[in-house]
Amino acid sequence: MESENPVIISYSPAAVLNLFNNSISVNQIKRIVQLKGIYLQGKGNQYSGYFYDFFRDEASDAAITILVPPLIRNEMRPNKTVTVNGFVTRRVINSSGSIQIQLTVTDLVEQTQNKYNDDDLRKIELMQQKAVNGYRDVYSWLKEKIINEEPFKVGIIIGKTGIIDNDIKHQLRESIGFYDLNFHRINLISEEEIVTTLDRLNNENYGVIAVSRGGGDNLDIFNRFKIAEKAVTLRSLFITAIGHKDDVTLLQKVADKSFITPSELGQFFNDVFNHTVEELHNSKARLIESVKLQLSANYEKQIDNLNEKLKANEELRLSTAKSLELVYQEKLVMLNGQLASEQKLQSERIGLLNEQITDYKTQVTELSGRSSVNWTMLIIAVILGLIIGYLLKGN
Repeated sequence: MESENPVIISYSPAAVLNLFNNSISVNQIKRIVQLKGIYLQGKGNQYSGYFYDFFRDEASDAAITILVPPLIRNEMRPNKTVTVNGFVTRRVINSSGSIQIQLTVTDLVEQTQNKYNDDDLRKIELMQQKAVNGYRDVYSWLKEKIINEEPFKVGIIIGKTGIIDNDIKHQLRESIGFYDLNFHRINLISEEEIVTTLDRLNNENYGVIAVSRGGGDNLDIFNRFKIAEKAVTLRSLFITAIGHKDDVTLLQKVADKSFITPSELGQFFNDVFNHTVEELHNSKARLIESVKLQLSANYEKQIDNLNEKLKANEELRLSTAKSLELVYQEKLVMLNGQLASEQKLQSERIGLLNEQITDYKTQVTELSGRSSVNWTMLIIAVILGLIIGYLLKGN
């Protein structure tokens, strides 16, 4: 039985979008729902009796478009945490081939102060930006520099009267000869001076920049948005060691690596150096042993190959000699046969010649005999002629 060809239905892009739009069905579309978020105003243009504004999560970037009637919009304040009632709608966007989820506001339920103020939101956005850019692996970066013996500069920003440089140097111990440490003394309570110094060291191509200070309170300076923003944009790796265990500042949160005390920073540098050198020595030892084993294996393999070649050559030589011997014997037999044939032929030729000579001798003898008879007859004839002549004359 022949199968029928399926009918191909042709759709336009708009038809496909509307097909999926009509197929989406959730219970929340059929009833009023409550939505809570930070209210953000749109461009302020009204379409079909609604303003197109936004609701954003308090602690993330998730957002949804809301359609707000003018009367309710007048009561809503931007950047406030707002709770509204409404119903979920969908909007087909033909130009991008997408379906947008929206909320049409019907009631304003509550409007309260945000859980986070504007500065907090900016800090959250900055930490999100750092997360997107990525926290760089300081340990691996230092390890690579040590292995490749690539020089780099470490700029450590400390207070003008601080003595923590000695603490850091003391912890470095024998590794201090490797690190090119440069301490920069500034006023650590000046936002402008900190930002300027970070920017200068970054432009001077320091491999690592660290901000370090001793213990104590007064950490508000390290929560300043401007300083943290500059730290996020640094090309250099950024480290903090600002000496406080419980209160984690914004600057620490955006740093590639943080330490509680300056001594821990020095200890970290020393540990990275020693661990890397130890691993390098072990790796070299393993590499040398591996190379030895590999060379030994290669030499043994080469010797085996040479022995096999010698054996093959010897077998080839013997085989060749044997083959040559067989060829020689065959040729010798053939030559002997040819010689015997030549000798036989020669004997036959000699026999034939002998027979011919005998025949010739016989013929000569016969001829000789025939010649003697003729001469006798001739003589007898002559004598008879003389006698007859004489007789006739006498007569």
